[in-house]
Amino acid sequence: MKKHIKVIAVILLLATLSLFLFACGGQNDTEGNATIVVLDGDNTKVYSVDLAKLPSGDSQTGLMAVLDYLKENNGLTYTSQDSAYGPYLTQVNGIEESYGTEVGSSVFVALYTDVESDIDVSVEPTKITYDGKEYVSSGKGASSMSVKAGCTIIIAKGTY
Repeated sequence: MKKHIKVIAVILLLATLSLFLFACGGQNDTEGNATIVVLDGDNTKVYSVDLAKLPSGDSQTGLMAVLDYLKENNGLTYTSQDSAYGPYLTQVNGIEESYGTEVGSSVFVALYTDVESDIDVSVEPTKITYDGKEYVSSGKGASSMSVKAGCTIIIAKGTY
C-alpha cells in the first residue's frame, strides 16, 4: 500500500511540474537582437529590437512583450482581444482583421517565424518568403511565441 502511495505521489509531482513548465508564455532571450517585420505591401516596416531593453517581469510574454515595447518606443500600433488562449491580434499597423462573404476575402493577422520551437507542425503549414528566406507559420499564439536572439518574426496579412 505504501508503495502505491509513493508512486502516486511521484506521478502527481511530475504532473504538477510539467504544468509549470508548459503553462507559461513564450520565453524571450534577454540579450541580442530580434527582427520583427510587419509585411504590409508598400507599408512594410522592419523593427530591430534589442532584447535587453525589454522590461523584465512584464505581464505580457512572448511576442506580446516585444509588441508592447515597439508600441511604446517605435510607433507600432496593434490591438488585441482576450481569448481563452491569450491575446488574439486583431490589428498590427495597417493589417486589420476583417470578414468577407467571398472565399479569400476574410483577413486575419498571420504570424510567421524561424524559431524552431514555434513552427506550425500541422500537415500543411503556411510558408512565406521574405528577403530570400522562407518562414513558416507559427503554431503558437503571440503570447506563447518565443523571441530568440537572431530570430525574425513576420507579421503579415492572412486570408481565408
